[in-house]
Amino acid sequence: MKKGLIIGLTIGVIVLAAIAGGAYFFINSFMGKAKVVEELSQIEEVTKSGEFDIEKLNEITDRTVATGKYVAVEKAAKNYAKDLFTKANEVRNLLQDEKLGQMLTASNYQADGPEFTASKTYINEAKQKLQDGKTEMLGLIEEGKINSYIEAETKDASCIELYKQLLAEDINMPESEKKELETSVDKIVSALDTELEVLDFLTENKGKWKVEGEQVLFDSNSLVIKYNSFLTKLRI
Repeated sequence: MKKGLIIGLTIGVIVLAAIAGGAYFFINSFMGKAKVVEELSQIEEVTKSGEFDIEKLNEITDRTVATGKYVAVEKAAKNYAKDLFTKANEVRNLLQDEKLGQMLTASNYQADGPEFTASKTYINEAKQKLQDGKTEMLGLIEEGKINSYIEAETKDASCIELYKQLLAEDINMPESEKKELETSVDKIVSALDTELEVLDFLTENKGKWKVEGEQVLFDSNSLVIKYNSFLTKLRI
């Protein structure tokens, strides 16, 4: 009888140990996923406004809180977020460049006219950076590019699936949103082209205009009409 009790007790202990071990791994797995989800939620919170703090974002993307196999998911998602929002921040800074908005001012006409060599160089460089930024942004939101981040970290099917679930909105971004991004940048580039046209016009007609206070005065009404047509184009 005692032998049977001992055997029964031993089997019971083994079963409980197995259950406890299984529970540990289940909880550990669940917590690993939860940590990744929480980190991505923090990234979303930081970046949901267009005026996100890039340094605060980097604090999140540069740390690792998950354990086990889900470290790969966290690293992949954060590497992607870091690349995406770093590029978005560069484009945003270009769009908010106050100097670009001061090219067609009386003070700049006096400072850099009538050849406008520095101004034209600055605008052309900004245009190129915007066009490059747009191309890189559009590349980053392509499904193949997004998935390449997790594929570089792991071959584990469950990790890859989790990654795709977490980034589903990015992976399945509507073409209309991609087009909106492209159109927005193209509009700014078009405005910069118009600024260059104005500066070229002023260079071609040097000696036929002057700056008085905050106004640009031309020698003929036809030049005034042409100049104003450029400004009208910029306001559309």
